[in-house]
Amino acid sequence: MNSDNQNSPVTKRSFLQTLGMIGGSAAVMTALNGWEISKASTKAAPPTLSSDGNGKKIIILGAGISGMVTALELSKKGYDCQILEAREFAGGRCQSARKGTVIEEIGGEKQICNFEHDQYLNIGPWRIPAEHKSTLHYCRTLGVKLEVMINECVQIYNYTENGSGPLNGQRIRNIDLKTDLQGNITELLAKCANDGALEQYLTPEDTELLVEKLVGSGLIDKESLEYKPNEGRGYRDYPGAGEHFGALSEPYNLSEILRVKLRTQGSTADHPAVMYQAVGGMDQIAKAIFGALPAQMIKFNSEVTDIIQNDDGVEISYIDANTNQKTKTKADYCVSSIPFPVINKVNNNFDPEITDALKSPSAMSTVKTGVQMNRRFWEDDDMIYGGVAWSDIPMQMMMSYPSADLFGADGGVILANYVLFAPAVQFSNLSIAERTEFALSVGEKFHPGAYRKHFTGNFISKAWHKTKYSLGGWSSWSARMRTNKFPRLVKGDKRVFITGDSMAPMLTGWMAGAIESAWLTIEEIDKRVGQASQS
Repeated sequence: MNSDNQNSPVTKRSFLQTLGMIGGSAAVMTALNGWEISKASTKAAPPTLSSDGNGKKIIILGAGISGMVTALELSKKGYDCQILEAREFAGGRCQSARKGTVIEEIGGEKQICNFEHDQYLNIGPWRIPAEHKSTLHYCRTLGVKLEVMINECVQIYNYTENGSGPLNGQRIRNIDLKTDLQGNITELLAKCANDGALEQYLTPEDTELLVEKLVGSGLIDKESLEYKPNEGRGYRDYPGAGEHFGALSEPYNLSEILRVKLRTQGSTADHPAVMYQAVGGMDQIAKAIFGALPAQMIKFNSEVTDIIQNDDGVEISYIDANTNQKTKTKADYCVSSIPFPVINKVNNNFDPEITDALKSPSAMSTVKTGVQMNRRFWEDDDMIYGGVAWSDIPMQMMMSYPSADLFGADGGVILANYVLFAPAVQFSNLSIAERTEFALSVGEKFHPGAYRKHFTGNFISKAWHKTKYSLGGWSSWSARMRTNKFPRLVKGDKRVFITGDSMAPMLTGWMAGAIESAWLTIEEIDKRVGQASQS
């Protein structure tokens, strides 16, 4: 590389492109993380509101995380908040299935969860990254105890059966797959550098330092630069006392690894190896926010049918799900946290641009399925402690092992299948018996002879796109719709504001998205009320 171009940003970009061609996106992301180019939420606490509510009435539609946070913060400033919730409980999608939980899908069978030993499955949100400071804010201030959620376990198995080569139809340790790929890429990069193939990107001094770093990884031989068995990959025969020195495991060759057609998500800023979860189930977060609200603020079983606004206020009509009685109530403002696919079915007089924007994102089809086991064989036999496993089996995307109660004597609940998009629709069209059999058949491929053997018979499955008051796991915005349609929703309508995780396009599906959209909404209300008081 010419010395007068060594600081050129184009050169850096070219180097990343070369690295990407060799190592893929994971290698590029590693380099970006090394340069500390990452994104994290800057929202660590609710905004400071400048205006007092002075008894102004706010009707909030939906008692999910976003709706309850909106009510909690506005009520502190003297707003008269009332929440209308169609369900008989608060929390929205922040749910955990435990003994007694009833799941009824549209057109589906009624399920009653029978998990024993106080075990549960987080059927909604299931993990919190450290960068979601808004979620952690309420956990801290409301006393929700957190514990480690192990998102990535090196010993976990991944499984592929739609590729080619000798590894097809095999379960492959995560550490083997990742280390062998990294080792082979390290070998290629070191040899390219050593042979002068990177001279247009790096100075001779930097090339020498690069090779030194690559050798220092312990993955390649110092002299030959070839990838070799190493302690990073681990042992096929673990060392012990005396002269039991063990034997390192033999790597797969690059050709074998390249033929493994398997989508696996490595650690990223918002999906790191170590995340967090609420002790006893993620629904504890929703319960804590609910407990912080003034008594009787939520009217349950209240299904909204009409939202009619004018320049002076808004009128909401709703039906009591138990009595079928229709009621009307008026307020100064309305905040809707109703999921977009549901609110689109409610009669309203929104501005046409608002109506159009609400229909712009697509509803995410998603299913979560849990199986209870009477023994933690994945820990005892396979050294798997928490973590997410991936497969390319149709209708099966990933499974996750419980991080709670590690080494527990009473077994545990495995997230047997978490699937999205069209495969989720296909899976949800199966009967519960068929879903159970599918989960067990897949589990046997990961744990032959153990998965069926230790299954207790307790099974639960939740299809969010078939859930009456959700009609999807979350709303997914395309880049074009974020640019062309989303901005119209941010400021709200005359007297109606829209909130919920769908109003955080880069955080949809996360509790942080629900919380931070609520914070954004109360800022808008604060501005509107402040402007009105000055006019």
